[in-house]
Amino acid sequence: MWEPVVVPFQNCQPLPTLPTTDEIRACTNVLWETQATKVVALDDNIVVKYGGCISTWEGQSLVYLERHVPGVPAPRLYAMYYDSKQGFLIIKRVPGVQLNSIWPSLASSEKDDIIAKLQVISDAMRKAECPWPDFFGGLDGGGVHHYIFYSQHGDMKFLKPFSGEPAFVAGLVGNHRALVERNNLPEYTTLFYEKYLACVLQGHRPTLTHGDLQQKNIMVVENTSHPNDQGGRLFDVVLVDWENSGWFPDFWEFFCASYPLTFQWDEDWSWRVQEFVQVWPAEIAIMQLIDKDLGW
Repeated sequence: MWEPVVVPFQNCQPLPTLPTTDEIRACTNVLWETQATKVVALDDNIVVKYGGCISTWEGQSLVYLERHVPGVPAPRLYAMYYDSKQGFLIIKRVPGVQLNSIWPSLASSEKDDIIAKLQVISDAMRKAECPWPDFFGGLDGGGVHHYIFYSQHGDMKFLKPFSGEPAFVAGLVGNHRALVERNNLPEYTTLFYEKYLACVLQGHRPTLTHGDLQQKNIMVVENTSHPNDQGGRLFDVVLVDWENSGWFPDFWEFFCASYPLTFQWDEDWSWRVQEFVQVWPAEIAIMQLIDKDLGW
């Protein structure tokens, strides 16, 4: 049985020399930044996510993957803690580049190699066993960390985890009703979801899900020790940014990967995703409807 780690947390050896909080805050090598979150690279080996919106569930996810699903390549979490109401995740820096930066320039054999590796990773995730019976929620055992499950009841948190698929679907519909009532909107769309959503979203088991499987979250680095039989390059692949991960119904990965604003159907990536993520056309169609109402 999986027990989330206690925070503050420091991983077991081997560890590099970890930066101090002052060194992290003083770092000017900013990789990404919002008003409440910053990602900085301390050196070639360490990146740190920190800020007021950093929560421990991503760190818990990285620990879970390292300990229980080692076949899924993910960054290693070195440490996590809070300081002055800010969360800190100290993470091993993944070498390479984001896939979107090189995908258009890759040869067919190179793309085939990357897709094949993503197939292996997806298979390992689908085979992973949820540590709690019929559980839908975060890898930390907590709430459902996805924006359409961000509570519309005014309590400023993600909805609780759910036991069983019917409860998961009911929670989604209930969140929609709370949004409609809070904004004094007609209830007809909610009535539609109450009648039909469970008819479509049924028969899906809890599945280990990355939750944001976009090219920007796939890091690739050339593996020079193994040449490609067809003359191209081979790559090692690592998935990063696990903040939206969890135990979701098995259609959820494609729903997130095919987010309407991300899929570009004038390029081959949008078509090739189906080679490593199972497609559920009916489920995705109705999820895109409710996403338009509950999405940010």
